[in-house]
Amino acid sequence: TSPENPVRDVTTSSALHASLAAASVAKATSGIVVVPSSLFSPIARNVVLLSFAAVAFVRLWSRRLLYPNSLPDKSFAEPLPPGTMGGCPLFGELGMFGNTNKFLWDKASRNGVPPATMYKLFGFAQPMVIASGMSTIKKLLSHEFRKKESISQVTSFGNAKYIELMFGSESMSYETNDAKKYHMLQNLVGQALTPESVKNAIPALQNASENIVERMLSSDKVVMSDINHDFTIDVAWQQIIGLDLKKEQIQDFHDNVKTWITSITNYFMYMLPVPNFVLKRTKQYRAKQYLTKLIEDKIDDIEKNGPDGSTLSAMVTAAASDDDDDVADKGKSIKLTRQQIIDNIFLLMIAGSETSSNTLTNAMLLLGTHPHVWDELVREQDRLVAAHGPRLTKDQLDKECPYLDAVIKETMRLVPVSGGGARTVDETFVFDGYQLPKDWMAMYSIYNTHRQDPKTWTEDGSHMDIEKGFRPERWLDVATKPVEFMPWGAGHRFCLGHHLATAEMRTFLAVMARKMKGFDWMGNVDSLKWKEGVIATPKDGVVISAHAR
Repeated sequence: TSPENPVRDVTTSSALHASLAAASVAKATSGIVVVPSSLFSPIARNVVLLSFAAVAFVRLWSRRLLYPNSLPDKSFAEPLPPGTMGGCPLFGELGMFGNTNKFLWDKASRNGVPPATMYKLFGFAQPMVIASGMSTIKKLLSHEFRKKESISQVTSFGNAKYIELMFGSESMSYETNDAKKYHMLQNLVGQALTPESVKNAIPALQNASENIVERMLSSDKVVMSDINHDFTIDVAWQQIIGLDLKKEQIQDFHDNVKTWITSITNYFMYMLPVPNFVLKRTKQYRAKQYLTKLIEDKIDDIEKNGPDGSTLSAMVTAAASDDDDDVADKGKSIKLTRQQIIDNIFLLMIAGSETSSNTLTNAMLLLGTHPHVWDELVREQDRLVAAHGPRLTKDQLDKECPYLDAVIKETMRLVPVSGGGARTVDETFVFDGYQLPKDWMAMYSIYNTHRQDPKTWTEDGSHMDIEKGFRPERWLDVATKPVEFMPWGAGHRFCLGHHLATAEMRTFLAVMARKMKGFDWMGNVDSLKWKEGVIATPKDGVVISAHAR
């Protein structure tokens, strides 16, 4: 019944007042039936009125109580972005824990036609604004490190101790206040990840790739997610850390990295207030301690015997000279502390073990469903071998493998990082006509950005479909080349390791195309199910049968 329905059958003055009071409460409660008060005794009437008042109170205060901090800042006249605060009370939208990219796109579609490029929701136990579109995102991220109207990198939410124990607190990600200090750290860590250092790493990447491909060819079938994780973990111990492991130690290293990595997607551990003494008993923490000891021993070795060409070695020896703009104290040489080195190595291992390996797994899915793309990849590598011989170089990968590059970019366009980068709003400010209240989370969606690209857009969404949308050739023509593409993030925190990650993926796929004439994907698109992670991958890991040349 509408709250505008009249109150009838009122016979006394007191009943009239009671009915009018009930009617006014009903208006506040939007849709509660107004019942003639003459049907009730005074006690019953008072109970009903109190019930209505309680409902009104809950309606008016539920957003404040069940979705904390979700109300607008009253000192600003501008509205909040479109959208609703809903989902599980206190926790918010549980869809954030499933297929995050699909969930964020569905929300955008419900908040506008065309789909909204900015909207609000309640997720991860706090109010959030979701932004998409490269120009919007770059403008938003430009507020980082400002003195006013600022946003800061999200370094923790929920159980901060869990995050600190598992990932450390001295990596670049944890510098949120001082732009000069952040860029100094970026300078020092970046010295280990320059194009020149990646160039020197190509022989090691090719050797690791060839060993893995030989393993693939020696088996009737393999699970590509396992293969790709093993490849990127091999790169971690050989090139990133520079370890000299014995055969039995290699498996221990792999097992411990895989165990530690599971802490990334253990979302509920982020949220629950688990005490430290319990966290330190978890297998994930023990795995991290094992890896930390290996890294510390390697640092001791480098300090004693000198650099060895590894990424870790470059971090140990990196220094910011006194004429660098990023040095806070001129005249003083700055070096990374031991803890900064350790935490940034772990950061690189996360990027390699999850981002690169999951992208390669998805590339194999897409190549398996598009055999003509694989054939073109093989032809390109055949031309390269005929011209230069069997050894790969960075120059070849950068300049003479346009189709290989297109395959990787198209894979990252279709299945980018889940969710996106997150920042905390330090103080309320107005952005694109909307207020962003203090302590809200501002997240940018890479998937939504890719999907809304006007160069690739189709009304039916087929441009993001893994069957219909996978067209690497679109990258080879300026008329069809995507313009909204940001798989490595943006702003101050653009991925520092993208040169190494790109080289890993290019080298691995190039070696596969040289060693294999083809492969059979042992799956079916119609029954494909996805597993959430830093980047979503098929639940079955993409099972293939490889065929040698």
